[in-house]
Amino acid sequence: MTNFVKRSGLEKEEKITIPPEKLSKILDIAQKRFARFGLTKTTMSDIADDLGVSKASLYYYFPDKECIFKKVVFKEQADFCLQMKKIQESDKKINTVLTEYIENRIEYLKALINLGQLSHEAFHAHTPLYSMLGKEFFEREKGIIAEVLKKAADRNEIQKVNIDEYAGFFVHVLRSLRLFTLGRKELWEQGSIDKEVKKEYMFFTKIFLKSIEKV
Repeated sequence: MTNFVKRSGLEKEEKITIPPEKLSKILDIAQKRFARFGLTKTTMSDIADDLGVSKASLYYYFPDKECIFKKVVFKEQADFCLQMKKIQESDKKINTVLTEYIENRIEYLKALINLGQLSHEAFHAHTPLYSMLGKEFFEREKGIIAEVLKKAADRNEIQKVNIDEYAGFFVHVLRSLRLFTLGRKELWEQGSIDKEVKKEYMFFTKIFLKSIEKV
């Protein structure tokens, strides 16, 4: 698959192709920088220095640090989806699969928080960026849950439901719970964001499973 970024000019928009090996190196180096200093305190100059290239060279491929950050997050999302695919392919029942989904989703959330060195203030400062990342990931998560529900239905573990609607509902509620919790400053100060999100996720998942299980 060709990796590229869109670079807009006054007259036209270019698609700059990034060789896979070069992209991988940039993202690996940038990931370490973001994880240590956060998105807010990282600059394009920092990433260029870590790579041992000029800032102009980095700007040739990426218009700003946010674009690099998004690529790093997409890589994390791909890893999450790969983990879930392995769980989906197992013979575990739906309650176990969704529980493992929650466990992995929390680990992904923790990785994202650590990657951006997030605080309550930093999260709100970059809300549009994180909102966009969440929206783009929504369809992939919805697809994962749809496959879990379809497999459970084929095995006669759950009632006959509209798979697409229920998958969308499940992911949408989790997203709403996550955003609500991330907005609570006291949880950031206590360092308990992930624990609270997990508690809310598990509570909702039990209700969700109860509503679709075979009577």
